[in-house]
Amino acid sequence: MNDPRRRLDGLVAGLRENPRVELLDHALTESLPADRISRLIEESGARLPDGVEEFYRQVGSFRLDWRCTVPEIQEGDRSDHGLVSILPLDEVLGDWSGVTWFPGGEEEFRPVVPFDFFTPEACVAFERGDDGVFKEALSYHYFGEELASTNRTFAEYIDLLIASRGYWYWPKTLCAGYEDSAEVAGFRRNMPCIFPDYDDALFRPRPEK
Repeated sequence: MNDPRRRLDGLVAGLRENPRVELLDHALTESLPADRISRLIEESGARLPDGVEEFYRQVGSFRLDWRCTVPEIQEGDRSDHGLVSILPLDEVLGDWSGVTWFPGGEEEFRPVVPFDFFTPEACVAFERGDDGVFKEALSYHYFGEELASTNRTFAEYIDLLIASRGYWYWPKTLCAGYEDSAEVAGFRRNMPCIFPDYDDALFRPRPEK
């Protein structure tokens, strides 16, 4: 993966310079030591998608919160915000029982492994098989209710996260079945007003492979 730390720094710098945006919070932490990363992966029994280990060798975690300052877009809730919360690798590979699934019954979403925990009720996640192999495509997950593939690889997801600036619920734009949702409609309506370089063609569902 091409220098993710530099690119995330660049994302923050661009938001800071944008007169339509107020940067509320951000943090890009140092990566874990290489031997600790290798040990975490080995102990978890995980087989990670291409690019994930490389990403975490440069980035520990990443948090971002910004607010749009265009009066017409200040809608009174989080829909005028950008929110990103990329978790550290030890949390990603940790125990998600009681969060994504519950022992003794509610185990439908046991394969869900959160990665970008951008809001308390939803995330972008990996899906992990019983054999420890992670699917190449990341998924959007609304806790306890919905799971939909973005049909984007990890590297593609990072590219699009940067292009979207983490706008509120942007991952839903990649998933089939959400085209008419309020979040997707708001994204398409507001992004061109905030970011003149916005490319709507990037944020469309892709057919299942």
